[in-house]
Amino acid sequence: MKNEQVTNEQSSEFAATDSELSVSPTQTERRIVAIAMLARAVHDVAARMIYPFLPEIATGLGITLAQAGVLVSLRNGVGISGPAFGALSDRVGHRRSAMLGLMILGLGLLISGVASGLSLAALGFVLAGTGSAIFLPTLVAYVSDRVPFARRGRITGAIEMTWGFAGMIGVPITGVIIAASGWRAPFIVLGAAAFSGAGAMLLLEESKEQHVLREALRFAVLRQNRSALAFIVTWFLIFFAMENILVGYAAWLESHFGLGPAQRGTVQILFGIFEIMASLSSTLFLDRIGKKRGVTGGLIVALVGYGLLATIGPTALWLGLLSISITFLGFEFSVVSGIPIMGEQVPAARGTMIAVVLTAGSVGRMVADWVGSVLGSSAGFPMAAAVSAIVAVITLLVFTRWVKESGIEG
Repeated sequence: MKNEQVTNEQSSEFAATDSELSVSPTQTERRIVAIAMLARAVHDVAARMIYPFLPEIATGLGITLAQAGVLVSLRNGVGISGPAFGALSDRVGHRRSAMLGLMILGLGLLISGVASGLSLAALGFVLAGTGSAIFLPTLVAYVSDRVPFARRGRITGAIEMTWGFAGMIGVPITGVIIAASGWRAPFIVLGAAAFSGAGAMLLLEESKEQHVLREALRFAVLRQNRSALAFIVTWFLIFFAMENILVGYAAWLESHFGLGPAQRGTVQILFGIFEIMASLSSTLFLDRIGKKRGVTGGLIVALVGYGLLATIGPTALWLGLLSISITFLGFEFSVVSGIPIMGEQVPAARGTMIAVVLTAGSVGRMVADWVGSVLGSSAGFPMAAAVSAIVAVITLLVFTRWVKESGIEG
């Protein structure tokens, strides 16, 4: 028995099963969900409010819209540094790192809100992006530490609903605040709220086991884990396929169907409803049907949406909107379903692994921003949707063939 245990330890140096990690009773899980949703809501509204109100921000700063776009690129580009912060999180603890991320995010928002020119605003946007790069993966890692795998789908699904609500409720409220008090007000309010969210996380316990304060993931070990590598590729492809249509669908709705800004804003509410449906469905059913089946089902639904968008979507407005809504539904369900699997690929270096995966998604978005723009302007938006459909097929093959719910191989 002892020899068998030694062999298992040697075969997977970084293997730590779910039962080894600190888990929480139901009452504590409710507190985790409540505080995580509060913190995520602040982050998500801060992330989503930039795009619809970029003209107001540019005017307020006295810069061009193109320069304001550079600010957004700076914020998003910082996400590539995520693995370094994930390694730090594995050493010092995930709750502490999540708190640090929220405080840096809050500082960045406050600086952006008081900025009067491009340079100071750039500093604020970079700090906000850094805070996001720290906060998101470490929050996922913390939840993965504290919630047993059997119930993790329900918990992560509930937390992920904040993204949809941020678009449906948070962004419209932000618009009201800007109309009443100017573009700076939301930055100041959300900056203060981020610090409050960090304070609220003091009510949560840090994982106490010695092995939970992990050493950083050694990439030589990662290369030997086929499931983990396949999951990283899967995450890149999922976000590439979706961003490939996101970058061009607004312009397509305007040029092809004549939808103005107000109408496109109303459409965004429709898409938000589908996002919430996906998160709610994941919360209710994912733990029953299985996480891998959930991701597979979401990928299939997204594939159907991309296919419809490339074929019958251009023929009528309602068909175009239905096709895009289906892609939102499939994308969101596959992402929410994939988060619990993400946390189990390399449990002993969970923060680093999650940061690497999220970085792969960021890179997928960056590449798709360029590819989708080129396709939309040269070959047309339906062609971009067709490319996304092809990528979705490849994603299905990679995920179903090589990814395991628990990535430990030994």
